[in-house]
Amino acid sequence: MITLQGIAKRFGDNHVLKGVNLTVNKSEVVVIMGPSGSGKSTLLRCTTFLEEPDEGIVRIGDYEVKAGEPTRQRQAEIRQLRQHTGFVFQQFNLFPHKTALQNVMEGPVVTKKMPLDQAKTIATELLTKVGLADKCEHYPSRLSGGQQQRVAIARALAMEPMVMLYDEPTSALDPELVREVLQVMKNLAKEGMTMVVVTHEMGFARDVADRVIFMDGGVIVEEGTAEEIFNNPQEERTRRFLANVRH
Repeated sequence: MITLQGIAKRFGDNHVLKGVNLTVNKSEVVVIMGPSGSGKSTLLRCTTFLEEPDEGIVRIGDYEVKAGEPTRQRQAEIRQLRQHTGFVFQQFNLFPHKTALQNVMEGPVVTKKMPLDQAKTIATELLTKVGLADKCEHYPSRLSGGQQQRVAIARALAMEPMVMLYDEPTSALDPELVREVLQVMKNLAKEGMTMVVVTHEMGFARDVADRVIFMDGGVIVEEGTAEEIFNNPQEERTRRFLANVRH
């Protein structure tokens, strides 16, 4: 469902990604972990060209975009790729002047030109799905961080993506609000949504990930099942990271 081939990214002299290759199968949940500055978030952002990779190819479903010159055709290819990819950020990025319902309706109405009544029906169903049926008419300022993040997940789902990408979706939340967001993500995983999650939530990785990837220094150091990585890591860097996280 997702293929990343030779993804490289530099910021000045800082070589953040060094030719990363990654394949994610349909309905697979892949968790990416690693220390700060290891390239995890940059890799996710390069997948949707929010960051322009210097080298490499991104494939999502049947849509392929190569790193290269920003031609008009390429911009159209990137738009298509993004339309089939849901992205949930660390910050919720909701429109403050729109209700929860309006935030979720925005993508289908503006991007897909969906009729308002149809978009409203879908948005209401999705807010119910993430446990916010009673918050449809609330503005973001009246919602907790966990509720805002669940609206953001519903908003991403409204575009009917083939894959969902999450960049530290719980790191801006108070600890007691983390569980409600992770529960929504667990439910989506059970339904077979293809997901790539950058997170420090080790419990989520253990419970939900089909595969765990450890990144450091702009490369994939080690990957395996959650059981393999947590119980029997092969690489010294992985062992050191997990020891620090556990304490």
